[in-house]
Amino acid sequence: MLTHTWILKEYLGRNDASEVEPDLFIHNVAPDILTIHQDIRSDMTHGVERFLPLPEEYRKANFVKFHLMVDDIAHHGRICQKATAEFNPASGGYAYRKGTALIEPIRDFHKSLGQAISHAEAAYCSHILIEMAFDQVLQEETDRELVSIFSAALSYTLEAKLDEFCQTSSWLYGIGAPVIAEALGQGREKYDVASEDCFASLSGRLALYIGKFKLDNDNAAVWSGLQSLLSQAIDIVDDYDEFLIGAMAQIRDSGFKTCL
Repeated sequence: MLTHTWILKEYLGRNDASEVEPDLFIHNVAPDILTIHQDIRSDMTHGVERFLPLPEEYRKANFVKFHLMVDDIAHHGRICQKATAEFNPASGGYAYRKGTALIEPIRDFHKSLGQAISHAEAAYCSHILIEMAFDQVLQEETDRELVSIFSAALSYTLEAKLDEFCQTSSWLYGIGAPVIAEALGQGREKYDVASEDCFASLSGRLALYIGKFKLDNDNAAVWSGLQSLLSQAIDIVDDYDEFLIGAMAQIRDSGFKTCL
């Protein structure tokens, strides 16, 4: 969420996020937020064609495509013409290249919990940790600005732009507008930044991993082991500028325009 928010703000050339209409940030992270709903799968939100022509009334869907391009670069090292569903543990994208050093430590960690996993499964886990570390580093570098931007944008969208957001998203994803509205409301509950263990906190990130991979939330060894892995991941992404600058350059070179 936070990495996407930072990249969009920088791509638009805005030093102050108040210069950007807040709901654009939510269109941008919608592919990840909406999947909180039980009827919305990741392939629905991430399967949009990257260069799909947009009618004028749905031009804000361009910021969804921006998100997907960033994901492509992080996962595959390039912008894909169409969504690539096939999982490739040897992918050349930043998240997987950087995650290579974590694969064996992750396998050792899961093995210590009695949950042996394959090299490919550990590669998938490693890219999750790299992305979490990336968010954590950016959050610290911006003195929590990003989570404030995201939270304010989510509230603004729900309170002032909900109908427009739902209509645009319904057209883009082929999902009913009422379901979109439910998902966005659920997203505000899940991503409540007032909570001490909110998604942007260290403990919140660890909890997301624990939930995603069905680990024992009450096991102290799980928490300490994960904290060690995330700490390693944070050290690994100390060159994050390389990815951020390179991703924006690739998107510009693709001919992408924000249509604003």
